[in-house]
Amino acid sequence: MIVAAFVDAERAVADWVNSLDGSLVGVGHPLAKGAHLTALRGAASACYALISLLPGSVALGPENPDHRARISASIYGPTKEAATAAAVAYANALLTLDGRRQPMGQAVICLVVDPDSISGPSWAPEPTGPRLLVDADFYLRAA
Repeated sequence: MIVAAFVDAERAVADWVNSLDGSLVGVGHPLAKGAHLTALRGAASACYALISLLPGSVALGPENPDHRARISASIYGPTKEAATAAAVAYANALLTLDGRRQPMGQAVICLVVDPDSISGPSWAPEPTGPRLLVDADFYLRAA
């Protein structure tokens, strides 16, 4: 019997993004307002990421039942240029998750983000303003 180790992937990825306060998140950085699980209200005065879980599954086989989570980051910003810069910075940050185990909050370890699974940044405007999407497969394990 396989025991799946599903985790709160959205919270884990948001926690990881928000931990990058020296390079990605915070005043003067591309994702100034960080990552959130619910949309911020009003027009974006600075860029932020809305993290969403797409369908995922257990991965890597019965001997190693980790959670493969397809995560979509909707990057919102005050201008297309700012949102694009933030989406590119986020996508590049994903490339650093290349197999070195990375803590994501207190309860999750990221084993890897499959670089071949990264799609975007792609332009997906909304009535509320500029938005770009970056999707990727995260391989996660409960800590």
